[in-house]
Amino acid sequence: MDTKSTLLINYLVTSVAFNFIFPCYQVQNNFFHYSSSIGSFPKDERLFGVVLLLGGLYMFYVSLKNLKLKRLIENIPTSKMRSVAMGLAELKGKIEVNNKILEDPFDKKKCVFWRVHIEERVKRGKHGKWITRHKAKDHVPFFISDESGSVLVQLRGANMDDVRRDSQYETALFFSEKLPLNVRNYCNKNRIRFRGLFGGKRRMRCRVTYLEPNDNIYVLGHARPLLQKEINNSKRATAAIEFVKNGVFIVSDKSEKDLIEEMGGQSWIIPLGIILSGLGLGLFLDVFG
Repeated sequence: MDTKSTLLINYLVTSVAFNFIFPCYQVQNNFFHYSSSIGSFPKDERLFGVVLLLGGLYMFYVSLKNLKLKRLIENIPTSKMRSVAMGLAELKGKIEVNNKILEDPFDKKKCVFWRVHIEERVKRGKHGKWITRHKAKDHVPFFISDESGSVLVQLRGANMDDVRRDSQYETALFFSEKLPLNVRNYCNKNRIRFRGLFGGKRRMRCRVTYLEPNDNIYVLGHARPLLQKEINNSKRATAAIEFVKNGVFIVSDKSEKDLIEEMGGQSWIIPLGIILSGLGLGLFLDVFG
């Protein structure tokens, strides 16, 4: 999303806020005062105000952080493996196996990274929500390669949130098949309950993500010279890339264009976060007015 589009969206969100949300706030505020005066609608405005304030600040912080990351990705040039400079670097290439390879626990795919997330649908009153019952992941060092050479990727500390989910297995309470045998075996091995009382089914959702050899990936992180122990097993690698404290380290199988579009698409949340936090602060302070 370009700068003009971002500015236009921010303008529209702000306009909606001033022409709709703020008037609604006045109506709601007057309603609260009227209800309190007649004693028929007790309402803790302070709590509601604090929730709005904190929620708005969180939305603002996360969106601003993503916007800064988007601009960083847009402005940093892509390096060739052979000529990568030390420090923050952007790389694009294919995964090559180093000297170790893994197998994901569900689909039995050869990979250099896998992640499993198992949830259960739990009823809370009239509604339900997904509760995490199990999380696990594993990874090994690997190479990212292009036609010019390779760079060793040390995944520890990497942000892997933008790796696409590969498989999902889910059950419903009625009229659904059981979880596949491979998933049930994994649950039994890790003592994850997927059966209810008397052998009945629980509603489960099991997701797995992995990176396979020859996958195209995007990497943004800190490049450094190879250590001596890495040189011995590094084929034609020219450097290593890894996480450093207070630094950026992203590994994704999405394209640079997709990452930029996803992060840019959240820019409208920045003014919305400011608006919500302002409304929350107004409600909170109004209690003492």
